[in-house]
Amino acid sequence: MLSQQAVEKILGIENATLLDPKDMAKKLVITFYPHEKHKVSENILSFANKFKEALKNIGVTIIPYEESLVEVPIKRKLKILFYSIIGKIPKGLKKGKKIKRGVSVITLGEGITGDLAMDNTLGFAQNSVITILDMPEGIGHDTEFHEHFNTAMNLFAYHMTNIAIVIDKEKWIPYNFNASHPIYLIDENLEKNILKGVIPKIAAPIKPPKLSEFKILKEKFDPFDKEHKHITDDFTESGSMLEKTNLYPPGKLLDSLPFRNDFYKWIGKIHLDHRNGMSYGFLARQLPTKLGSVYDSISFKNKFSKNIENFNDFFSHDNENYIIIDTAKGKICIQITPIWVLAQKSGSKKTNINPERDLIKIGLVEGKMLIQIPKRLKITPDYKPSFDTKVILAHAIGNAIIASLIRHFDPNSKFVDNVEERGLAIAHWHGYINPEMIPDGWSVYGENNVPVSCSTPQSAIFALSGKLNKFLEIFNNNKKYRGDIHIEPHHGNNICFDSLKELGQFLSKENTSRLGNHFLNFYKQ
Repeated sequence: MLSQQAVEKILGIENATLLDPKDMAKKLVITFYPHEKHKVSENILSFANKFKEALKNIGVTIIPYEESLVEVPIKRKLKILFYSIIGKIPKGLKKGKKIKRGVSVITLGEGITGDLAMDNTLGFAQNSVITILDMPEGIGHDTEFHEHFNTAMNLFAYHMTNIAIVIDKEKWIPYNFNASHPIYLIDENLEKNILKGVIPKIAAPIKPPKLSEFKILKEKFDPFDKEHKHITDDFTESGSMLEKTNLYPPGKLLDSLPFRNDFYKWIGKIHLDHRNGMSYGFLARQLPTKLGSVYDSISFKNKFSKNIENFNDFFSHDNENYIIIDTAKGKICIQITPIWVLAQKSGSKKTNINPERDLIKIGLVEGKMLIQIPKRLKITPDYKPSFDTKVILAHAIGNAIIASLIRHFDPNSKFVDNVEERGLAIAHWHGYINPEMIPDGWSVYGENNVPVSCSTPQSAIFALSGKLNKFLEIFNNNKKYRGDIHIEPHHGNNICFDSLKELGQFLSKENTSRLGNHFLNFYKQ
């Protein structure tokens, strides 16, 4: 098992990341937004009181609304004035004190246009807003995924909220941008469900990667050259099969959502890093990967002139990074090598891409994210990497580490051959695989993780650490490893497969997977 610090270094995560919801709760500061100006139902008021008491009991700091407010710094006022004059900020920005950055705010009911909680935050992307609302009509235990998703997206836009908690007399559903819809009973384990089902989504809000986080390579790649063509063909030739699975339906355009005015739509674009909307899942292909050198305790001493026990589980030597893991065969040192992935840019139609426009090449080299675009294309404001980029890279580098170790003991492994010679498919959709349909050699992990938002460092850490831990369990028991299925509770699953075409064939089998939470409870322990 690698330490969290080692996983963070591999992934280039610079700040220590909280994974335990109890630790997250202790760091949260929440205020309740005044609701006296508008009508709020008795159901909402009753639930809000229970919710507030539960937050206190699990260690969240609750502060009065007046204590959350600060004066807007003069530099920010001048910046806002300048951008308003040149037309970069639509009319509608409210004046006066604002909720300080880092304070989350809970608001009740519909609210008043121009005086919503979001109007009163100092940083539109630094203050999470949680809105408690009455349950929309037609939402219940049997509601299908698409209706939940459409309902949630409309609530986010109309109420300008990061999380919408909808309630009736018996149940409550926390909607967030993961396109999830867990249903809880109000009078059953309320504190536990808030701690595990809501706190992580507040503490680890959605944060799509920005181009500024990448090193953008000047040299462009050709999707149809010798290096990339077989990967590009896999995207295009698998599209029709994956389309028929109904796991990758059209997403939501920002312009189609019921924002109350242009100012609120502008804030929505800030939250999505100026993307045009949100789509379902991702499809990616890890390129053939040069595997790292592997050393047992004897060869390690010959290489580094010291005993393997004297090193931490992550170290650097001669500009190369290494990890040390404990296995049933002793301590093993593995070199971390660069990985590259062809993925689809954010917002592209997953099952019908234009390779010259929609593909994007991302890499992870010594903890740094790199990006490369196709020839004949320029980076424009809407050219954005996938929300799940960090998770994609986490899976890719995990595949390389695992293949390196397997090759050391079994150079004829099919998994090793795939990673080295052909690369692997990495895919995600907002549903789960029927556990009765899992193919031989594929393992499952992550079912008991807390539900964090996609694009967060937590999601990448869970992807890589869980993958390596599950592999070691299989390796130590001398079982065959072909790939894995990574469960992300309240989000969906990721899978590493031989190719997108073979994944399409697998998912085309009846009752293999479906959108929504239908199969999730079969995994939970």
